[in-house]
Parts: sequence; C-alpha cells; structure tokens
Amino acid sequence: MATQMSINPQGAKKDILLSLAIIFVPNLILTAVLLGLVFHYQVPQTHSELPGVSDPLAREPSAYLVDFSATKLLTVASWTSTLSSLLPSFAMALVSFPVARKIANASKNKRTDDLPTPYQLSMLLGVLSGSVGSLWAWFKYRNWKKRELVNDTAKKTITWLVFVSLLGYLIVIADTWLHISTSTIILSQTSQSQSAVSTFGRGLNVSESQCFIDDGPVAPCSVAVGNHGPHFINAVEAYQALTNTSNQNSIVPFTHEGKSYALIADTNIPPEVGYQAQSFAVNTQCAFLSKECTSMYHSWQGPWHCSDNFLGFLPNWNYSGNYSSNPSWALAGVQFFQDSGLTQNFSNIGGSGKPGVSLFGSNQFTPANPVYIGAWGLLLGYLFSTGTASTLLNTIDFLFPETPGLGFILGCNMTAYDLNYVWYNGSVLVQQMVLSNTSLVRILTAPFVTELANLLPLGQTAIGQATPSAFLDTWATGFSSMALALSSGIMSPRVTVKEQTAISMLVARIPKAPLAVLVFLTLLYASVGILLACMAAQGGTGEAKIVQGYFSVTGLAAKCFENEDRCEAPVREVEELFAEKEVGARDQRCSKVSLVASRRGGWKYELMERDGMENAVLIDELGSKTPWTHTRQV
Repeated sequence: MATQMSINPQGAKKDILLSLAIIFVPNLILTAVLLGLVFHYQVPQTHSELPGVSDPLAREPSAYLVDFSATKLLTVASWTSTLSSLLPSFAMALVSFPVARKIANASKNKRTDDLPTPYQLSMLLGVLSGSVGSLWAWFKYRNWKKRELVNDTAKKTITWLVFVSLLGYLIVIADTWLHISTSTIILSQTSQSQSAVSTFGRGLNVSESQCFIDDGPVAPCSVAVGNHGPHFINAVEAYQALTNTSNQNSIVPFTHEGKSYALIADTNIPPEVGYQAQSFAVNTQCAFLSKECTSMYHSWQGPWHCSDNFLGFLPNWNYSGNYSSNPSWALAGVQFFQDSGLTQNFSNIGGSGKPGVSLFGSNQFTPANPVYIGAWGLLLGYLFSTGTASTLLNTIDFLFPETPGLGFILGCNMTAYDLNYVWYNGSVLVQQMVLSNTSLVRILTAPFVTELANLLPLGQTAIGQATPSAFLDTWATGFSSMALALSSGIMSPRVTVKEQTAISMLVARIPKAPLAVLVFLTLLYASVGILLACMAAQGGTGEAKIVQGYFSVTGLAAKCFENEDRCEAPVREVEELFAEKEVGARDQRCSKVSLVASRRGGWKYELMERDGMENAVLIDELGSKTPWTHTRQV
C-alpha cells in the first residue's frame, strides 16, 4: 500500500498554490488597480480666494469625483465580474482535497454511511468540477422517493459550491450596480491667478475728476457748459454705456439686503473669471406723491404742487415760460433737494430752482449724499380702453390729465457708494459699501441738473410693469443705471484686488456604496481562496493528493478504460494512469472510447482501435478484439 502512495506530494502543493494564486492574485490586483485609479485621480479640493465665495465642490459624501475616464474605470471594474465566473472551478479544486481525505478515511474505516453511492459520486464529481449546473441534478435527486441519504461530505461540498457561486453572482450584481450609478458630470474647479492683472474695477479718471476750481464756476467733470449749452465729457462712451453697447463699461443691476442697486463694471469679463474689485454703486428709492401733490385741486386739470420749490403741470402748459434746454423735460424731469420734504433745493440763482443753460455755479449742483429727488412724468398715449388688464389704471398713484397719457409724481432719494465687491458666476457679492464723497454725487447728478438726460425712457420702461410697486422698482433702478452710465465717460479702469478662474472639467462620479460593495465582495472572494487553501493544506498533501487525483473524472476514466495494471500502479502524476501518456496520440494508435449498442438493447462504452489492416476493432474487458459492426443487437 505504501508503494501506491507515490503521487508527487509536491504536485499537491503546486495545485493548491496555483488555485490559490488564480483566486487571490487577480482579485487583489484588480481591486488595487481600481482603488488606485479612484484615489490617485480623485479631484483635489480647491479653495476659493474670493471672500464670500464657497469652495467649489470636489467632495461628495456619497461619491468620489475622479478625473479619469468613467468608461476605463468601469472596464477595470467589469474584469472582476468576468473573473468571478471563472473561479468556482479553482475554488472547488481546493475543496476536493479535504473531500478526498474524508472519502479516504471513510474507506479505510469502512464507514459506508460516509461514502457516496455511484450516482451520488457522479453528481459529486460534477460539483467538484465547479459546475453550477450540477446543483440542479442534486435538487432533482432530493425529490426521489427512494434514494440514499446524502452524507455530510457531499452536503458540505454542495454548500461550498453554492457559496462561491453566489459570491460570484453578487460580484456581478455589484458591478452592474456600479455601472448603472456611475456617471460623467461637469465639475467647476478654481485656478488661482498668481497676481491680479485684469482691470475690472472702476474709479474716476484723475485727470478729469478735478471737478471744481476756485477761480470760476465750472460744472462737474461729467459735463461741461459752454456759451451754447451743456454737453457731456466723452459723450460717445456715455451714450454707449446707457444703451449697453459700450465695449468698455457695463452697468450691472444687483440686489443687496432687499434693495436694488446699479454698479459700473467692465464689459469684457470672461464668464469663467471671478474677481474682487472696487467701483461705484448707486441706490435709488422712490414713493408716489401723485395724490399728495394734487389733492388740493378740486377739479384737477394738470397742475401739481408738492412744495413751493417743487411744482408744475402735466403736461407743462407754460413751456415757453419754463424754458428747458431739453424739450423732453416738459414731459419728464427731476429736481434735486436737500430734504425728503422736497423744500430745500441746491440753487440760489434767481430763487427759481431751475438753472439757466449758459452759466452754472458749483453751488447749483448737489453737494449731498444722499440727495433727494422730485420726479415727474407724463407717458403720452396711455388711455383707458376696454379689456385693459393693467392694475396701474385702477390706482390713485397715477394721474390722468386732459392730455392723453398716464402721469406720475415721485419722491425719491439717491445714495452713491464706494463699493468693494466680488463678481462670481454672474452675481455681485457686496464686501463693503460706504458712502461716497459728495463730489461723486455732483458728478452723477450733473447730467440731470443740466437737463441733458432724457428721462422719458425710464417711465416708458416702467409702465410695462403690472403693479405700482414694480413700476417704482423699475424706474428707480433705471435712474441709478442712467446716473452711472451718463458719467461713465470719466470713469477709468482699476486693477482687481483678487482674481480666480473657474475651470470646467468632465469627471467620473463614482458612487461610494456600489464601489464599497464590489471591493468588499472581491476581497471576500480572495479571503475565501485563502481559507480553502488552508483547508486543503490541512488535509495533507500526501495521501489526500493521491485520493484527490483518483477522486475525479480523470481517475474514474482511468478506472473504466485502462487495464488494472496501469490504473492501479503507483504513479507520480494522475496523467500517468493512461497509456496515451506513453504511446502518444499523434500516430492515432491509442485506444479510443466509443459508445456502441449493447446486446441488452441499450448502449455501452467500448474501447476501439485499428488493427494492422487499419480496420476498427473493439476491445472487451479481457483484451480480446472483435471487429466492430454498426448493427445494434436486440
């Protein structure tokens, strides 16, 4: 018996190590590669240098953002599921060692209850081959009415196949989950500028902002006054900024703490750039005075009287006696005051409060911040009509003179600020806003004091609003924008305080849950491989390897088709049980397995080979040869 235990025990170790390596190494490598790609190419967290701007999103609690192709990442992940379908046979090869040891022990001790029946042996060999289909044979076997009990060895073997197969299917499911939930998204990251080089801020042009001199009356530097009337300084830029066609300056409305403002900024701001800069901002707030200024008239025909210094007609019937350099001011205009009651204006020439066009003193302008404004307007052609839905026609805030149109009288205040702000993603974030020097207000109001501004478009734009409050907001914001735009000709660029650029990039969004499940299952499979290898080694590599070699389809085929001297002789490798190992197959002289009709009406296995005449002959159990015929015996 000792001589028959000569199958190479080193071969057993090699088989165990080979099966372990095939299970463990690929799973470990694929997991390491997948995690390495995820963490190596994970998008780093960048930080915004702009105050008030949150850091761009580069971390998600439920996903990894990876600067790597999602397709390539998923390809690596899919290899794990592909591999899992190939591993059950190697896992069961490791299981076959303790199974062989148990079968050998049961055979030695003649414990028949622990040995399989021939049919159980056929199914057990299918299970040990890693065939999932063999489980179906066991399932049907359990439904036999008359059958032998399945021993513990077979049950445990079946359990191991179910476990490793189920583990493989779970890996496929986790991989599918990862494929479905992974996506490619656009991510915006921040790139810091080494230095602020853009000139998106705005300030007064130093050479032109010396607005007043002591030796003579001079208008603020946004306008100039000659013998033939006032005119803008750099009129082209003023009107281009007003109509939003300038390639230098842009008037940007924004909201801060519930109030509407306008600021002057650069026109050419790239959409991906954010910055911090300094500029000027203007806020105007208005309220209707139409009722208060006309309530003293029993039969209103157009006059209005808010104070002794703020009164007039809608329309201005006495136009020739109330001369204006801009005829549109007969229908819309403003006056500036020092108080909210609109009683104290800034002019002492003739006591009229309406400056002439040939000469202006510096005290005629508005050395105050805030400055109070009385405004009026008549929008011609706006009449009641059947089916009109506008609520503006049904309110006491508007006036309806004999002249067809819609009139209004407003009391407003305008405040100018030195603004420190952040521009980010098209939004204005106020950092600091302090009252400007009164000289800035005189510059901003000069186009209105000199009546160069045309205020009709403000009312014409606001009248399209649905409610009186919306009318006020639109008119007030428009006035702030007009004040900045008409003075933009004397504004010059200022270097930004800080800058940063938003970089848009396509990144893979890898959800953490399916990735963690896939990694866990893959490493679990590798751990199972280690456990099975330890069990196989514990079973011994001597006799267990001998029995394991025989306890296979290979051993069973040798028993069925090779002679006893060969199949029961001591060998070092299980392949040596076959004559083909010595004779070779290329000359086609080896015996071949055939399936032929039996004399009992069924079919049977027979060995077939060619004789010296190249005729096919059958070899029976005793080695005698008979010619082979195609006739089935019945």
